[in-house]
Amino acid sequence: MECPKCKTANADTAQFCTRCHATLLYKCPSCRATQRHGGKCDKCGIDFAKFAAMMVAQEEARAAREHEKVREHASAWKQVFLLPITGGYSLMKFLFHRGE
Repeated sequence: MECPKCKTANADTAQFCTRCHATLLYKCPSCRATQRHGGKCDKCGIDFAKFAAMMVAQEEARAAREHEKVREHASAWKQVFLLPITGGYSLMKFLFHRGE
């Protein structure tokens, strides 16, 4: 197979060009079919760029949920450690505002 970028001859099974490392075989993230061009999958019709953007958005949302969970957990421990100093006032305030 000839590389479309640098015109170097490569094996038909090569995924990347041996000279310029351009992608020669694209693998669909949904159905795992391989094809010579990017864009849309010939087998299932999924758009590679939209699929990648969706996966990034899902990962960002998951990370944000995890971050908020860790933040709430740390805030609760902070109130427990402050209990002897504040006499329980800050803990009561924290628990009251947490339900809102």
